[in-house]
Amino acid sequence: MFFLRKDWQDPEDGIEAVLLHWTSTLLEQEPNWKRPHQVTMMIPQSAPFPMRRQCILWVVPPFSRRLGTEAKKNAASFLLHSFCEVIQRGRTWNTKTTGQEIRAITVSHVDPSAECTQGWLYYSLDELAHVNCTPLFLEGLPAKYQFISSLPLDGWSDKNFKVSAKRYKLIAQLPRPHTFHGQIWGPASARAVYSVYLRRHGTYNPFNEGGLWVLREGRLWEVRL
Repeated sequence: MFFLRKDWQDPEDGIEAVLLHWTSTLLEQEPNWKRPHQVTMMIPQSAPFPMRRQCILWVVPPFSRRLGTEAKKNAASFLLHSFCEVIQRGRTWNTKTTGQEIRAITVSHVDPSAECTQGWLYYSLDELAHVNCTPLFLEGLPAKYQFISSLPLDGWSDKNFKVSAKRYKLIAQLPRPHTFHGQIWGPASARAVYSVYLRRHGTYNPFNEGGLWVLREGRLWEVRL
């Protein structure tokens, strides 16, 4: 899931509103607009002609929830379809439907200390105007133990504690160094900037808790999708 900005420029005067209709499909599938789909109002950004409008989409890949962790990691592209419904001087007309390829690129970061037990990938497709956050997968750790509950410790059940203890035991047995993987989603050829946050949580060294940001010489990393 990620934020995606869409832009529109009024081609002429008299346009009162623009609604973006959009949906996603697997590659080589056509959209069925008779089915329920997303509709988002495009918000005016400036007063002078030509009017520019913008909206932010919260895009979810159209993959079945039943897919396993590995299958989801390997499903690396889909199509985002959209058209604009334009209200102009009391009448409505639609633009042509366009398809945009959305793809993912996998980024990896290594923890030489092998003490970090959790990681998050923070990335942006619009120069940090909107930032996406997604958890990282720790290589070699079974899917069941990739993530732990986000509840406060006083809200954990006995089962939570047992799963957490088992997770840290498995992590301690992983070969060194530890490698974390995450996916950055966005339009094909788009530029993304990102950073990684690795956390030492529940490690066996009580004097080395906390976390660290992984940067490139103090700056954000860059990738082209």
